[in-house]
Amino acid sequence: MDPAHVLALYERFAGDRSTFLYGGAFLDEHTARLINMQEEHLESEGASRVTRGKLTFVLVEAYQNIVRHRVKDAAMLKGAGHGLFLLRSAGTSHEVTAMNAVAGAEVEALQKALDRLSGLDLGEMKRLFLRGLQNEARTERGGAGLGLVEMARRSGNPLRHAFTRIDERYQLFALQVLVGPDDGWLSDGSLPMDLHRAVLDDRILLLHRGELPAVVQENLIRMIERDMSELQAGPSRADQAFLLMMGAVADLGVGGEGPMVIVAQGTDHATITLAAPLTVATVGRVEKAIERVLTMDGPSLQRRYRDALLGRADGAGGLELGLMDLARRSIGPLRTRMMSWRELPLLVLEADV
Repeated sequence: MDPAHVLALYERFAGDRSTFLYGGAFLDEHTARLINMQEEHLESEGASRVTRGKLTFVLVEAYQNIVRHRVKDAAMLKGAGHGLFLLRSAGTSHEVTAMNAVAGAEVEALQKALDRLSGLDLGEMKRLFLRGLQNEARTERGGAGLGLVEMARRSGNPLRHAFTRIDERYQLFALQVLVGPDDGWLSDGSLPMDLHRAVLDDRILLLHRGELPAVVQENLIRMIERDMSELQAGPSRADQAFLLMMGAVADLGVGGEGPMVIVAQGTDHATITLAAPLTVATVGRVEKAIERVLTMDGPSLQRRYRDALLGRADGAGGLELGLMDLARRSIGPLRTRMMSWRELPLLVLEADV
């Protein structure tokens, strides 16, 4: 990725405790992984059971709406109609965004369902939901309409939505739900259509920004593993490279708002990008380790890596060992760039695998 794009994404989500963006194959099995990740974050911050229940329902319903109701046109799924799921959390605010292509013929019914919710109080929403359950003539989109009612009721906040024309047959439907105080929106008043374009342009499979506890890492690895097998012919080493990037995070001395890792799908490989703000005290050590690894040719890299494993390489600490292992598994050399984010040095490290 262009380092400027990486920096822009890191800055875009500034202030978030955690950010998760997904633009992959939208497999049904990922639903449980989303629940596991958000529960880990919510438990760590001591969120109430009520908040955890609301957010779990909203994120599952939003994700499943993409899985169930996205168009089946393969070209559209790979192009402008590709899905996007975004969960941002900061303080007591949790903002869920879902985007997917819908047939133009469905837009009117969706708009009516959303308009019907406008101005209803929680009691009226509950009665509307119960009437819908009793209606035996539910259509597939009618079911989605009930999901919209229940997301609005459980969140306690109005739903944001937008439609954008893709072509004469399809429109991109964007939905945003806030769990938390009504003044807690993390994005501005417009839905992030430009973010959808950025995900398409850079072929982003997933992005995570913020602390990465073991449970979150495990679920991200499983998502990468399954998506790459679904989207890419032949074996992928993206999950191994992700693990090595996580090892580098542990040895870097990350400061600021924590690391951001991006997995992007190329035509015949994956690209793993790490953006990590460093403390002033660690930046010199990090730069030296990177310089040592990048200046070694293939045979020299193999020898030093072997010697480091055997304890025969003076000064080869955990960071250098991890970088050497990543370089050994990469297609071509590692790419690095030291940038600046809010007066902190920001390391951008990238590997093709």
